[in-house]
Amino acid sequence: MNDSVLEIRDLKTYFYTRNGVVKAVDGVSFGISQGESLCLVGESGCGKTATALSVLRLIDSPPGKIVDGEIRYHGEDLLHSSNERLRQIRGNRIAMIFQDPQSSLNPVFTVGDQITEQVKLHLKLGNKPAMEKTLHLMEQVGIPRARERMGDYPHQFSGGMKQRVMIAAALSCDPEILIADEPTTALDTTIKAQILDIFWDLKQKKNMSILFITHDLGTVAGIADRIV
Repeated sequence: MNDSVLEIRDLKTYFYTRNGVVKAVDGVSFGISQGESLCLVGESGCGKTATALSVLRLIDSPPGKIVDGEIRYHGEDLLHSSNERLRQIRGNRIAMIFQDPQSSLNPVFTVGDQITEQVKLHLKLGNKPAMEKTLHLMEQVGIPRARERMGDYPHQFSGGMKQRVMIAAALSCDPEILIADEPTTALDTTIKAQILDIFWDLKQKKNMSILFITHDLGTVAGIADRIV
């Protein structure tokens, strides 16, 4: 793991509930190299998502708490980084795509506005350059008639198209590492294959490191360089 861009060492994330301590992540260690697609595989409820959220310190506290371990990004231990430093890394260097795009998109804003806002926030672009960047991202992930659809609201998109919007938003700052938390779970087989093609294309063209979380071994066979 010496050449890892992201390295997790003996990570422990516990949840303190009325019924006792739930050790959701208990001594997990792995690393991801530059340009590698690493699949984190396990059954539902085994702690995959808790591991991913721990990387960006997005665990709800209380009841959750990262109690031990190291999360090193290019040698920097993120567990001891300031909140300001974490805000610089989240989205910019390490981006995350969540399992349910419906809950991640605001229903009262157009998808174009939601992506553009992220672009303006992270890249400090003006309104027109940010909108052009948004258009390019939507085209990159295969959304047809992207310029027209920038003005549509989330409810006007299918499940597969919502997931493409989330991928476009995650790519808005050209991150080095992309964490994808079961992004194809709710999609039918044909759309799932198209989304996996997008991830493979990103890996090949941008040399992006991908942590892909799934319980589907068919998905693993199609995208993994290595499995944990």
